[in-house]
Amino acid sequence: MVIVKLIHWLIKGIIHNNVRLLLTAAFFFLALGIIGSYLTEVPTNPSFQNGWDCFWWTLVTMSTVGYGDIVPITAAGRVIASICMIGGPLVMVTLVASVSASFYNKWTRGKRGMNQVKTKNHIVICTWNEKAEDIIAELRQCDGFQKRHITIVDAHTEEKPVDDPLVSFVRGNATSMQVLKQANIKEAEFAIVLAEDSTAEADQKTVLTVLAIESANPKIVTCAELNDNNNEEHLHRAGCDIVLNTPALTSKLLAMSLQNRSAIRIVKELMGSGAGNEIYRVRVPLKYSGQSFSYVMTELKNSHNAITIGIERNGECLINPSSDFLLKVDDQLLIISEHTPSLEDSAKRN
Repeated sequence: MVIVKLIHWLIKGIIHNNVRLLLTAAFFFLALGIIGSYLTEVPTNPSFQNGWDCFWWTLVTMSTVGYGDIVPITAAGRVIASICMIGGPLVMVTLVASVSASFYNKWTRGKRGMNQVKTKNHIVICTWNEKAEDIIAELRQCDGFQKRHITIVDAHTEEKPVDDPLVSFVRGNATSMQVLKQANIKEAEFAIVLAEDSTAEADQKTVLTVLAIESANPKIVTCAELNDNNNEEHLHRAGCDIVLNTPALTSKLLAMSLQNRSAIRIVKELMGSGAGNEIYRVRVPLKYSGQSFSYVMTELKNSHNAITIGIERNGECLINPSSDFLLKVDDQLLIISEHTPSLEDSAKRN
């Protein structure tokens, strides 16, 4: 009766590819072989000297290697050997196949955007297009985002669009709370919402997406692309931190390029994340608190070869303030430099 139940249990695990059940069966056959051979062979068989010999023989038998260096001689030992020779390899082969199938299924689900994202402090990019691909490429060149996990959320893409191990994919509408939950939006640090197309109607979906993201995670930093400048107020009301009006920005850059070619070259260098100067945001060191803007600008130019272009205070940017403008502890310096400036005692605050 016990043998029949054991066979039924084993067949059930094989049919349903139950990895846990197959692991239990594998450990059962391993324990049966070790304990059974120890009790039946060690007292009478000189080939079985100790428990290690029993383990070795059981493992060789279950793996179908069959070296023949250790052989049971008792009737009970041969019965146990027969059980291990029949059940052991069957379980082992099925277990390996099940584990492989489980990993492949997980990989396939992830590629199709069906897995739950478990990373934290990651970046969520809503809507996939050529801009999203360029954004990821730029982020990978930034010091703070080279190893940062990124999650792409898109309803029209069938499979993960980039071959990057640090990028995950969730297929679905970013306005859905269930989809955002799958993207682990509550643990994300940044969200980038791209316009679905270049129409003003796409801004409506952008506003709804930002609203859903901010509702799920009010602490997240959200950046959204805008088509129609009239909708900027709606995005700010939804809680969007950064609004980028792509058409207006493009128009200004084109007009600037005609008026001043040098200016557009400067903008292109500052916008890139490769070689050259970039704009950095650094907290004001304690030693500069209470100092004038002109004094700090001169000091940083002499000590770090960096150009201070402005101050961020209480979320507002003050570009090129007056020379006697006094800095405060909580201010952020906006600096142009070739490398990330490391200012003294900037990390010595609570």
